[in-house]
Amino acid sequence: MNIALFVPCLVDHFFPEVARDTLELLEKLGHAVVFPAGQTCCGQMMTNSGCVDQAKATVIALADALSSEPCDVVVAPAASCLVAAKENLARLAPEHSGALPQKMFELVEFLHDVAPIEQPLRPLRRTVSMQLSCHGLRMLGLATPSELAVAHPHNKFAALLGQIPELIVTRPERDECCGFGGTFSVDERDISGKMACDKVAAHAATGADAIVGYDPSCLMSLGGVVSRQQRQLEVMHCSALLNSAL
Repeated sequence: MNIALFVPCLVDHFFPEVARDTLELLEKLGHAVVFPAGQTCCGQMMTNSGCVDQAKATVIALADALSSEPCDVVVAPAASCLVAAKENLARLAPEHSGALPQKMFELVEFLHDVAPIEQPLRPLRRTVSMQLSCHGLRMLGLATPSELAVAHPHNKFAALLGQIPELIVTRPERDECCGFGGTFSVDERDISGKMACDKVAAHAATGADAIVGYDPSCLMSLGGVVSRQQRQLEVMHCSALLNSAL
């Protein structure tokens, strides 16, 4: 499949290894991946702050960049940025984006729904706790939130990680926000910090040796707490885990 890789600015500036792992992972799976030049922010921070005009200009530039390369789909290793980009493109710049939002997928979503991994993965003997971040959980439907009592709950993230032999996959009992929330972590830093501490404690209580997520912004929030508390927990993006298993 021909893929245009969307690397949000947070990944570009703070987690370039996530972009590299995603690229390697997709190429190992046989996909042809291009990186459209000129791509920029999803506009989330601007819309969070009410700067709609600036957000519109930003997503128009993003639409032009992502449309510059022929591709079947656009894949991003960041759920919140992917959701914001799709919503902002469709709402603020429909005349520029066209059918682009319908071609955009988050990495877990893509590997579960669009192009499932068919080749065997290498065993990894470790226990990981899933960070089911809010946008992926409640906007992309990557899993059934813990607050819903349904007959047949689903979890695409667990299903994807479950393809790795010998990997033990767990999760906190309740799906609660990590506290990042875009500009929330700046405007309400004390509340945000307490939420992040609570979420790290919940992950640690699972007995896992690593927190694994699909949203770098949430992992940044949790990673900061893990570092300050000097916990023996690795915080990693799922692209790194999957890439290491191929």
